[in-house]
Amino acid sequence: MRYNVITANHMEDIPLGVMNWPSMVNQGLISLVNDKLTEGWRPQGGIQRTQDEDGDPLFLQAIVLKTCDCDPLPCPDPELDRQ
Repeated sequence: MRYNVITANHMEDIPLGVMNWPSMVNQGLISLVNDKLTEGWRPQGGIQRTQDEDGDPLFLQAIVLKTCDCDPLPCPDPELDRQ
């Protein structure tokens, strides 16, 4: 199993420039985590909000990638009624 932590200074994407081209954005934590989800990574726990050295907000999300069948990742029970 592999473990990583994604960090970002903001939650949502910030467009760069006047054109607002989709390819020209400063990616937020949500987009960075979604990119990793498509690669097979899964979140581990919740988001941590803290401050960097300058006092600006910093968001962190731990993620794990299953690399073998020997250590299964937890799976929610589909029969469990969630409300």
